[in-house]
Amino acid sequence: MSDTFGSGKKQIHIAACCDQNYLPFVAVMMNSAISRLSGQYNPIFHFVGVDIDQDTLSALKNEVEQKGGELISYQADELSFKDLPTLRYGNSVYQRILLADYLSNDINRVIYIDADTYVVDDLSVLWEMNLQGNPLGAVEDLSKSACKTIKIPRHEYFNSGVLLMDLEVWRRQGIHKTVAAYAGQNAHRLKHVDQCSLNAVLHKKWTRLPARWNQQASVYKAYKKISEDCGYSKEELREAIQNPGIYHFTGREKPWLSYCFSPVKKEYRSALSKLDWARSLVPRESLRQKLEALLSFRKQTQYLIRKLFWILNRMHRN
Repeated sequence: MSDTFGSGKKQIHIAACCDQNYLPFVAVMMNSAISRLSGQYNPIFHFVGVDIDQDTLSALKNEVEQKGGELISYQADELSFKDLPTLRYGNSVYQRILLADYLSNDINRVIYIDADTYVVDDLSVLWEMNLQGNPLGAVEDLSKSACKTIKIPRHEYFNSGVLLMDLEVWRRQGIHKTVAAYAGQNAHRLKHVDQCSLNAVLHKKWTRLPARWNQQASVYKAYKKISEDCGYSKEELREAIQNPGIYHFTGREKPWLSYCFSPVKKEYRSALSKLDWARSLVPRESLRQKLEALLSFRKQTQYLIRKLFWILNRMHRN
């Protein structure tokens, strides 16, 4: 955590994994992280790519460097997870498990962030958090169903979309190998293959982070029904809604699609539109998809209310 460049700035290590389909969105995540980061830190991104062509990878590297970051890329290990189910996520879903192997041994801490996220606060605050000797810090998965596959209570089950990882502990205990082995033996029965594997191996061995560092789409439902086995208080969930650090677009509501009702959707799409090199990689929507979003009146109403509160909160903070 104390490593510095010659400039005297501290290093902060951020990891991401995806295939070519999600590359534009990982670029938006990286740019958003850089733009909010304290000037005392230099961001180093560690990117594990699956089936990404060299020209596109070079474009991502140039994008990050132009914004003031550094990008180190790694060839994904696909053999360790050969023939395992990936559901709709692709092989990249397993790669976060092996970050302790990918990153050099002199890097002892990393923040892993999913591609379908948008950073709106200074990651150095998250980076400096105390893990109390645990292998990782995470936010509880606020979905009621995700935890059922491995039969543990919701408040003991974390979402793997944002992870603060102590790689020294991972290497010393061989956690990445244990999780990979568990995934290999059990992936065919798991709903969320990598996430369930991580939770099974690290049950009760993780540090709870404030919910604002992984504001999931289900935070609104959890806030309304706080009594249903949620480990966060109503006040903590309200803070996650009003003052998020990272938006995580879990489920089907992605901000590059019309069917998304996040208050930062417009801001996200503006950031995405500035990536000229990635324009051809963003999937085109069908008319049916656009109409579905337009005709979702209840969702549209919720969106307008959330947007209003988002604007008011921004005005209050400024």
